[in-house]
Amino acid sequence: MSDAAHLPAAPGDRRRFDVESERALAGVRTPSLVVGIVVASGIALVLGLIRLGTPSLWFDEAFTADAVHRSPEWWVDNDQYHVLYDSVARAWTSLAGTSEWALRLPSVFGAMAACALLVVLARKVFDGWVALVSGILLATSPFLVKWSQQARGYTLLLAVSLVATLALLRALERGTRGSWAAYGFAISATVVWHAVAGLLLVPAHLVLIAQRRQKVLPHGPLAAVIFLAVAVPWAATIAMRSTGAGVGMNWLTAPTPAVVAHALLDISGAAGIGLVLAVVGLVVLRLGRRTDLAVWLGVWAFSPFVLALLPSSVRPIFLDRFLIVAAPAFALLAGVAVTGIGRRLGALAAVAAVVATSLGLVAWYQTADRGNWRGEDWRSAVDAVVARNGEADAIVVAPWSARPAAAYYGAPVTGLSSGDSIWLLTWSETGDDISAEDRRALGFGDHVRVEKQQFGWRISAQLWKRPGSP
Repeated sequence: MSDAAHLPAAPGDRRRFDVESERALAGVRTPSLVVGIVVASGIALVLGLIRLGTPSLWFDEAFTADAVHRSPEWWVDNDQYHVLYDSVARAWTSLAGTSEWALRLPSVFGAMAACALLVVLARKVFDGWVALVSGILLATSPFLVKWSQQARGYTLLLAVSLVATLALLRALERGTRGSWAAYGFAISATVVWHAVAGLLLVPAHLVLIAQRRQKVLPHGPLAAVIFLAVAVPWAATIAMRSTGAGVGMNWLTAPTPAVVAHALLDISGAAGIGLVLAVVGLVVLRLGRRTDLAVWLGVWAFSPFVLALLPSSVRPIFLDRFLIVAAPAFALLAGVAVTGIGRRLGALAAVAAVVATSLGLVAWYQTADRGNWRGEDWRSAVDAVVARNGEADAIVVAPWSARPAAAYYGAPVTGLSSGDSIWLLTWSETGDDISAEDRRALGFGDHVRVEKQQFGWRISAQLWKRPGSP
């Protein structure tokens, strides 16, 4: 009998065998694991490479470009949150360089790995068709494609979270000391990769463990010990770094209902159709008497949103990119819906998902025409200023935290200047102009703006001159 017969997430292999037998009798050949992996990861690769190097780096990506040149001591001493990702990026760029394309390519690899791992996971608890459809739905999700094309660690985080989930399934299957230790380190790595996102995954894992609690002893507590020794101290450290004035997460605000709804539609996949399919998938599982799977996948999909919302009225932590760990559960549930509601309804659901996904992808790719999706065309802004650098005594950036983006494109940035003529590159979440107080802090409070060029709604290049100067 196959290993799938002992899976804790599925109440035995009989149901899975019956589903595959029914399809075989109907002349439908079940896709192999290899086919599912190749198709899903191949789609992720193709969609990730489309115009990968075209958009300008945005604010956060510039931090990655800056971090790869820093020493590991800087990452620790300056309260960095992405130590593991920065380590991967540093190693990668030492070989591939630091072009926009090279900086973003690891995220494409992360999306490929996540889709392949989801196929493996789905094949363990369902059949080959659910695995294939789920992998394709995740690979074509505009939200996943969006983050696969940015020099940030969120698709790699997704891959790490799926490794941890597979490690838990393996530990519950085998029950050995080594398998539980591997799970302990895998779930701890997810938290260290991103403390908020890693903790958002914990409820789904606890549900899976509770459903097969008889499989936990004697070695399961070893995973808990590792988690308490590695993940909890790291999460506590990040929490302390994230409180008080001037910390990196203070820009987050309490989410509005519109923000929450938009995030739910994005992360559920298929440009919002995924949410409907996920609900249908839960119904299919319930009607098929696979309640354990319905509960597990339901918690995996929806509990991250609840956990992120609960503290956000006091200390906002809700951000859609952190919630990416829920995307595989939505893809699995949608895969169950498409393959489990009959051929005609399944075909209609698939067509709706394809249309919605296509529209979402087209909208995403068009953001390159506006510099990037954040309205920050740093490349064009710096090119314009550098081309006319002879007209000014200095180039200043406000706020100073935006310096890495300007420096990446070659701007010789000065911290402050009181010269007669100054180019000012400004970045603002709201698009507002710099205040007189902030200009005085940069050395040119008595100057007059004589020119302003906009490069996306967040960035402007402004020429300021002292009254009476040529």
